[in-house]
Amino acid sequence: MKVDQLVGGDRYAVGVMRMEVEGRDSSAFENIVAKAVVALDQAFCREPRLTVRSMAFAGPHLTPGAGNYAPLDFLEIGLAEKIERDLPFLLIVTEVDLSSSSLAYTLALPSQLTNIAILSTRRLSPEFWGDRPDHDVAARRLTALMLHSFGHLVDLSHEVDRDNVMYSLEGVEDLDRMIELSDRQLDTIARVLPIEAREKSTRTHRVRFIARTLLGDAPAIMRAIRRANPLRLLSKMPTMLATALSVIVVLLFGAETWDVATAVSIPQIALFSVMCLAAAAFVLYRAFAFDALLSRDRRITQSSIVTTATTILCLLLTLLAMFVFFGALMYVVIISVFPHPLMESWPTNGAATTTLDHLKLSLFLAAMGVLAGSLGGRSDSRDLVRGVLFITEDT
Repeated sequence: MKVDQLVGGDRYAVGVMRMEVEGRDSSAFENIVAKAVVALDQAFCREPRLTVRSMAFAGPHLTPGAGNYAPLDFLEIGLAEKIERDLPFLLIVTEVDLSSSSLAYTLALPSQLTNIAILSTRRLSPEFWGDRPDHDVAARRLTALMLHSFGHLVDLSHEVDRDNVMYSLEGVEDLDRMIELSDRQLDTIARVLPIEAREKSTRTHRVRFIARTLLGDAPAIMRAIRRANPLRLLSKMPTMLATALSVIVVLLFGAETWDVATAVSIPQIALFSVMCLAAAAFVLYRAFAFDALLSRDRRITQSSIVTTATTILCLLLTLLAMFVFFGALMYVVIISVFPHPLMESWPTNGAATTTLDHLKLSLFLAAMGVLAGSLGGRSDSRDLVRGVLFITEDT
């Protein structure tokens, strides 16, 4: 079944924003995008709920790194424009190469959490590969790439059929065949489109609106958290881990630290740990999250609430995983490395020899490590961390 056999109900806008950076061949770029927009509009012509809105964003001043541009720079611009232009979905098309953390190059980076996809036309033309220029071929490939990226925004999974628009493409030439959607995919789009659009907004009753959004979009938030994977996110923050471990080691060999084991209660340690986790999550959120944005008429949007909530929960779960890891590690170190006589004589408030004493000391060290690690974690790569949080995949 072809793409143009979609059917539907309410209307949702898919914005296509042309974002030219270097301006080397503006006419060719505009021509390719214009043709692709027409083809995308035709692909949606049997779906009354989907409309295509074409627009341009002139002159973003971005700096390339190692020849490529960071897609998250485009995403940050797109977040503001998506809210201001009231768009449920936004496809940003640029003419420059996009950097990738795992591939030699990337054609598109969809972000289901924000409903924004960044696409590059740089390698779509046969001219790039040494053949004759062909804007029609580039436009057809861009159309397929748009449909593929939009499929990710509405939670379609990859397919093994090379003719399907959701085929996990390996090279640019794969886009030439990717023109079809199955009946099952069309049913999925019809079912999830109102949910994935997250287009609601308000200027009043914000607390109630936030509560309703968090409850209604809880499955989408949980799905985004599973995709980001707190353990995977933790692996992208080596500076945070190193800082935390350094502070823990210093504290562990301080006699005063052992007084904590005998002087405080479990409720006090629990409260202290919660406060450290909350403070650390706030520090990392300010470092890595995109700011929650309001439109100029002060509307708060459903998508911004979902993005903010997912980011906070991802960071909090990452810190919780680090807290559990260091707590368990310190408990093992305490009972296996430190001799019993030292546990009796080192603390000034009495011996720290019981299992409960060791547990309290382990939790205290883990909490201090998390707090100190969050301060060091601000030096970790923003692009890597944000990539895990916000990017669905490298295409």
